[in-house]
Amino acid sequence: MKATGEVGADLGIAHDGDGDRMMAVDDRGRFISGDKLLAIFAQALKAKEVVTTIDASMAIDEMGFSIRRTRVGDTYVSEELKNGGDFGGEPSGSWIFPGISLCPDGIYAAAQVVAIANRRKLSELVDSIPGYPLLRGDISSEGVVMSSLEPHLTAMKPLSVSNIDGIKLNFGDGWLLIRASGTEPKIRLTAEAKNETRAHQLYDNGIRAIKNCMESDK
Repeated sequence: MKATGEVGADLGIAHDGDGDRMMAVDDRGRFISGDKLLAIFAQALKAKEVVTTIDASMAIDEMGFSIRRTRVGDTYVSEELKNGGDFGGEPSGSWIFPGISLCPDGIYAAAQVVAIANRRKLSELVDSIPGYPLLRGDISSEGVVMSSLEPHLTAMKPLSVSNIDGIKLNFGDGWLLIRASGTEPKIRLTAEAKNETRAHQLYDNGIRAIKNCMESDK
């Protein structure tokens, strides 16, 4: 990020160790969140159907795409794209272009970002996409039984509940997702809302529900 700003580059690109994930920095040296990069790709591809994960920002739902959501993990996105879709990805940096391959391709994604930046400043695209406060964190899963947790969460009176991956509570002004990590003994929490106060409230309520569940199961 610092180097992108110092040399006046049009963009910065970063990959993970094996190059299947890709994230970017705009021409102002700002990290582009995975949620906004998802939208930038979908717009550039003129996608109609987009497949993404349950933890992606609700902003993508407001941009005119037909959205299908999966469990967290690029393998689930890839599998769902077999049923159709113009583009798929998840905020952690996996981008799948089904016209090329059903595997995440960080190198191809980087080439696409370069092409996009050649047409318009990335900072302008980033600023044109809605963004809401989104909090991610985790807590030890020791003593937590997910099936026992749901009643503690539904006591928050959500408008709807999704069990695609963990428990996602949808409210009119935001959402809360609580799911077991697939790689660590932890419970992952994600909360997003139209304002920061509400996002923190949802996140804190999630932590409180988990702790109450742990106490009641003792």
